[in-house]
Amino acid sequence: MRREKILLLGYPGQRGSQFLWEKIREEGDCPFSKAFIEEEEERLRSLPRLYLKETAHGKPTTEAVKTLPEKDGQPQSCPEQPVLSAENILLFTEGEKKGQSIPLYEEDLQAKWNAGELSLGKVENLFPNWISDFGISEILPLGRGGILSGLWQLSGGGFSFSYEKIPFLQGTIELCEHFQISPYYLYSGNAYLLRLEEAEAFSELARERGIVASCIGISEEGKKRMRRDAQGESFLTKRERDSLEELFSKWDLEESLPAFFRKEDSLVF
Repeated sequence: MRREKILLLGYPGQRGSQFLWEKIREEGDCPFSKAFIEEEEERLRSLPRLYLKETAHGKPTTEAVKTLPEKDGQPQSCPEQPVLSAENILLFTEGEKKGQSIPLYEEDLQAKWNAGELSLGKVENLFPNWISDFGISEILPLGRGGILSGLWQLSGGGFSFSYEKIPFLQGTIELCEHFQISPYYLYSGNAYLLRLEEAEAFSELARERGIVASCIGISEEGKKRMRRDAQGESFLTKRERDSLEELFSKWDLEESLPAFFRKEDSLVF
């Protein structure tokens, strides 16, 4: 049996948290101070924005085209693996590392920023050759229904995962406690699930590029999808509703989050 890991790239619930902070700021009647709300909103705005290379129709594709030199007077093209790009990512601006991403473990970032050694920028291809180098068999952009809906949509057979290994921002937890909703089903744009063989090596590379990556599960024989952690065991079940749908009407969500009801399809290799 091919032993694959389930890896989470980015923070689940990020886009849903942004929406909730906007709503709570508009209402003004909440247990959070204005300074705390602004701090959390800035924290979310400062995170890298990840996206797969898309076609002209707006759908992720494994057939992204690169142009080759002409042959016999005719242009050539060939398929290449999907590209994950990032905006709003911290980069070195000086010295040997100019233009490179800042690792998550880099120290004294504020001092470096004040000294002009860092800037926010864009990286067109975060992980060159990532599909073949790390044995990636599937990529799923998270969206409506959050991390648990994403896990349900993964293809490729059974697996187990742990709640304890899913990293949420503290602000997301506090928001969900305030609204009495589950963070596990909270709208999660800007995060991805991967099935892959070399999860540890890929996680290390992601950290080098300034991106949070967490191994949250492992493949198992059969078709069962199980949660296994210190809290016990349970089967993963299908759920249609996002946590935001417990609080807001379909009209509110379509008006404020145009991509909310868009179905996110996985790329399988």
